[in-house]
Amino acid sequence: MSDIYLDNNATTMLDPRVLEAMMPTLTAVGNPASAHQDGQRARNSVEIARRQVGALLGSSPRELVFTSGSTEANNLALKGVTRKASGPRRRIVSVTTEHPSILQTLEVLASEGFEIVLVGVDSEGMVDLDELQHAVNDETLLVTVMAANNETGVLSPLAAISQIAHDSGALLHSDATQLLVWGGLNVEAIGVDLLSLSGHKMHGPQGVGALYVCRDASRRLVAIQHGGGHEHGLRSGTLNTAGIVGLGAAAALAQSEGPDAALRVCVLRDKLSNELQRQAGPIVLNGNVDQRLPGTLNLSFPGADADAIMAGAPSVAIATGSACSTGHPGPSHVLTAMGVDAERAECSLRFGLSRFTSEEEVTRAGTLVAASASRVRDPSREAVAL
Repeated sequence: MSDIYLDNNATTMLDPRVLEAMMPTLTAVGNPASAHQDGQRARNSVEIARRQVGALLGSSPRELVFTSGSTEANNLALKGVTRKASGPRRRIVSVTTEHPSILQTLEVLASEGFEIVLVGVDSEGMVDLDELQHAVNDETLLVTVMAANNETGVLSPLAAISQIAHDSGALLHSDATQLLVWGGLNVEAIGVDLLSLSGHKMHGPQGVGALYVCRDASRRLVAIQHGGGHEHGLRSGTLNTAGIVGLGAAAALAQSEGPDAALRVCVLRDKLSNELQRQAGPIVLNGNVDQRLPGTLNLSFPGADADAIMAGAPSVAIATGSACSTGHPGPSHVLTAMGVDAERAECSLRFGLSRFTSEEEVTRAGTLVAASASRVRDPSREAVAL
């Protein structure tokens, strides 16, 4: 593990309390689908976790389908709705800055005859609501917009988007993977029909997630994976009991500790930004300054290649963009959609703070990254040792 871990948008460390909750199920036997005592013990553990995740979303536990993570949940939401679709609704509306698991799924659906419309964002990464309003019509089946961008942290106005979608009779799906670590939301109040989440983005285990499916949307969704009919018939396969227990524990901690952590981490994020500006300016913020996640900071260092900056500060774990886009070289599709030119995009770094990030780590990271950026711009500078 790096000395200073600031790549929490890619994955978060497992909270020790989550691991403690998982331990009994890691060593126990019992399939939750089995009728005997061991199976029912596992089933009870799963249902406790289902209630914990439901509480984070303000939903009924029965409206949750456990998956292997957000990518599977996104695929189930988009493909499951389209497989059930009939009649004139063949349009799906999304945004140019969505996660690859959404955009690549939409490419598949386009090859199957669905009309895909991608709405743009402004220079700060905010979705263009006027363009969205124009794109959504009575032929729209589904609108899918992420709650918070994984590269810039920019938040989407989900309540307004929900109103636009529902006025046309369309469903709204949102990938809320990055958002929930900072506290819960009320899916019913916001008007989200389908919502994806993942355990490892909120200090839970990797390999587990969930799809929220409201009661009305459940009638418009079919399974895309078949077998034993698990999870209300929507996701066949033996349940990952230990992972689900960990997801539940992580959800409970996010609900109880996330809001307070968000306030503290906002201060650290701004401190890091200010230190980098002071020591390695000029830098440019990518994304809206107010409407963004507490722990996300996306910065361009003009004149300094981002990969070179990272190489010069190996003890700090940071990223140039989404971990899910590493197989696709080139500038970030999120930044280019915001109008950032390729040269500046190649000089951009994403910092992801968590509730475990300390002020000391932020101070050291700021010094190390700033020194590296300065050396990249002027190789004659000496390295800084901390």
